[in-house]
Amino acid sequence: MDPMTTPPRPPERPVDALSVDELAQAVRYHNWRYFTLAEPEISDLAFDALTRRLAELAPSHPALFELVTDTASGEKVVHAEPMLSLDKCYDDATLLAWAKGFDGPVTQTPKIDGVAASLRYDARGRLVAAVTRGDGTRGESFLANAGYIDAIPKMLSGPPLDASVEVRGELYMPLSVFRALEGGFSNPRNTTAGAIKQKDPSRTAVYGLHFFAYDVRGPAFETEMEKVAWASAHGLVPVETERLDTDAMAAGYARWQARRDALDFEVDGVVYKADRLDEQARLGFTAHHPRFAIAYKFQGDSATSTLEEVQWSVSRTGTITPVGIIEPVELSGAMVSRCSLHNLAIVEQLGLSIGATVLATRRGGVIPHIESVVEPGIAPIVIPLTCPSCGEPTVVDGDFLRCSRPSRCPDVIRGTLEHFVKAVEIDGFGPKVVAQLVQQGLVAEPADFYRLSVEALMPLERMGETLAGRLVGNIQARRTLGLATFLRSLGIDDLGQVVSETLAQQLRTLDAVLAAEVATLEEIHGVGETIARSVVEGLTERRPMIDALLAEVRVEDAAEASAPAERSDDDPIAGRSFVFTGALLTMPREAAQKLVRERGGLTPSSVTKTLDYLVIGDKDSPLLGEGKLSTKHKAADRLVAAGAPLRIIRESEFQAMLDAGAGPA
Repeated sequence: MDPMTTPPRPPERPVDALSVDELAQAVRYHNWRYFTLAEPEISDLAFDALTRRLAELAPSHPALFELVTDTASGEKVVHAEPMLSLDKCYDDATLLAWAKGFDGPVTQTPKIDGVAASLRYDARGRLVAAVTRGDGTRGESFLANAGYIDAIPKMLSGPPLDASVEVRGELYMPLSVFRALEGGFSNPRNTTAGAIKQKDPSRTAVYGLHFFAYDVRGPAFETEMEKVAWASAHGLVPVETERLDTDAMAAGYARWQARRDALDFEVDGVVYKADRLDEQARLGFTAHHPRFAIAYKFQGDSATSTLEEVQWSVSRTGTITPVGIIEPVELSGAMVSRCSLHNLAIVEQLGLSIGATVLATRRGGVIPHIESVVEPGIAPIVIPLTCPSCGEPTVVDGDFLRCSRPSRCPDVIRGTLEHFVKAVEIDGFGPKVVAQLVQQGLVAEPADFYRLSVEALMPLERMGETLAGRLVGNIQARRTLGLATFLRSLGIDDLGQVVSETLAQQLRTLDAVLAAEVATLEEIHGVGETIARSVVEGLTERRPMIDALLAEVRVEDAAEASAPAERSDDDPIAGRSFVFTGALLTMPREAAQKLVRERGGLTPSSVTKTLDYLVIGDKDSPLLGEGKLSTKHKAADRLVAAGAPLRIIRESEFQAMLDAGAGPA
């Protein structure tokens, strides 16, 4: 409803005497009085009675959707229709028995291991609500945060709508993004959940979340495949969906299982639904799950074991992280005995105890963790009162346990040094070498690496003159650092790869970054107040470390580091910019970007009117078949239509540019 339109006053009759249309009229009128005029005429209790009655009679009525428009992020929201769990199966026989209960084909989609969410768009196609699944009946609003998730359209494209619509789907963090994050995040799903709860909504942009749509409610459909087509036509990215005859389900499951390790998102099974909505309506629901859908879960990535002890590991930030030691169990093809517990709060939330039977999980090949307690143990877990590394008192800081004097803590010092050599790519200095350097007093801060000599390294265990010379050479080769690399190497909370590159691109010089105030940084898209404050405070705390490093290294300005070579007819890569999207068949995306930079080209992170080439990966490419257009692809199409000179090319054309030395015709 347009906020400038005055809705008609509803009839004054008891709630039970009102028709559906009259209830909707009353809900809209009193919602308008409350939010637009700030002059409510009835109590919250009376208004709740109206909405409950309307939800009973017409749970999908658009008036209920419109209520969420003014809901603040974090507030609880009742779903118009429950977001139920799925029934599960673990073998072909159970899957086939389920499919005998209805007529017609099925749809097959991967079961994304993310955060289920409901998006609501009004009749004009505007995003007016974004709510997590929660307990299935009520979820939390994250509308403000959704504004910083590029994968969620803020305005639907395509054909006009007849009424408001609900889109259900899965928010997820690509594994490539998760692996690039700094700070020891637990797993992609939990990190996604945390990303949409950021009090500073702009911080959500840093996490690079994606959204797959798997259900559309509101328009009249006859099949699930019609929903997929509708979602694509309106600018959403539907989850990959295939229609199958029921006798092809087992083979379809096997195909997804074979693809699992190559995917850039976590998948823990395959979802099957009756394709025909009339059959879905006939089958109906239980109190827990729809009868017309089932999840065929992957096996081998979860198993029960016994929690034998909890060890406490000190990170480079001074956070003391619990690690569960379990009786060894095979997960995803590897024997696992250590499971991350991530923070102090999770130990308490899970109700862990020594000797407990626990469910250990290894999603997508990422760090194993403890999912839940199957049976309690016999002894409580003792929270350390002193740091296990330095013996100083510990302090509880929200969900975390920390060392009270991290600047003097050996594990913190080692972690800081290991982070530095990894960030600036000094090869050969693994944890064992760094530990020896610290133990012998040769290195106490990052600048000390640049003062090492062959003679100083010779006393180290298993160190020969040739290896020592190579290590010193590796150090000397990294005396010139790019601005983003230098910033990332400092180990400041919230100053990981994405934010470091953003600050480098926006401020260009180290002097500008060091001089920037919180107010300056928080205006940069994707930074916001919380990150800005963390960065400014971190730079101030590390100023002695920065000054010591600047006596040893040169930091390139961003303009200097990113200046492309001159364009050349002999080398179509040099001097030109390339952005990649989609899955590449011939090489990882990072390798392609590295090749471009080595040839004097640029690899910006986004599509702009100054871009030369957008390269579409050949795997499931829309240029080669039925693949869907990515957000970058759509942006490039719009720029091309507006007259931008950028070219959209296939991966094979890019490969030809690399191999043949001539650009595509």
